[in-house]
Amino acid sequence: MKKFISFLAISSLLFTACNNTNDDVDSNTQIKLTSSTEVKVNSVGAMAFITYDILEMVAGAEVKAEANVSWIGNFDYRQQGKINFTVERNPNAEPREGVITVSYDKSKFEVKIIQALSENPTNKEIKSPLLQGKYYGIQSGLYNYYLVFSDLGMDASNMFETPNAYYYFVDLYLDVEPTDMTNIVVPNGVYEFDISNSGFANTFTDSFSWYQVNDDQGYAAPGSQTHYEKGKLTVEDNKVTLEVTMQIDYVQENHKVVYEGDYSLLDCRNETY
Repeated sequence: MKKFISFLAISSLLFTACNNTNDDVDSNTQIKLTSSTEVKVNSVGAMAFITYDILEMVAGAEVKAEANVSWIGNFDYRQQGKINFTVERNPNAEPREGVITVSYDKSKFEVKIIQALSENPTNKEIKSPLLQGKYYGIQSGLYNYYLVFSDLGMDASNMFETPNAYYYFVDLYLDVEPTDMTNIVVPNGVYEFDISNSGFANTFTDSFSWYQVNDDQGYAAPGSQTHYEKGKLTVEDNKVTLEVTMQIDYVQENHKVVYEGDYSLLDCRNETY
């Protein structure tokens, strides 16, 4: 009797195990990747493809591809066993990666897309070694702080005419004055670019805000001053970040300029510009 009960228990376990195996669908039983698990493309953008085999036809099922990043898309399924897709130009000075997931009914596989860095990036992050500038006091009813991010800074006359230097100028108008006139800094906060020069508080204006590259004589050559189209200035303790969008040589560029450390603006309340 005990042997009979044991036999029934073993049979029950075997039956259950077989049922569980039939219910589970392995990820590669219906569709299988036949090309590489990694696709490498250059920085300028390209059309690429993935190939696959359908191992088990499922009525009503369709092959579908999805990417986890916006710069991979335009999936084309018109050719059986092949998915064409496009990769947009990489605007960054570093490589980037994305993943495409291909599914068919209950099966799926993933392919990693690796794109090379851009040798001429339009998204640029600059670690500015210098943050200087001037405080002009009340101008047009607001407190005027003039910030300058640069690599070489002012010349001996406290002018921004150093040969071969770059400058990011920020003409900032706030509704608060400095708390310490012996160490003039911009209060913490987020300040938006005002392309229309509307005169709103806590913005920086288009009139005297731009990106500039000096020639070897210290002058801004024709075409070397570029006004911003969009922008934002973020001031935190010992960190000031300028993010701007502008057109350089007919190409839209996004620059993020970051300065970390101490700085102090010159008190120029009796100076005009």
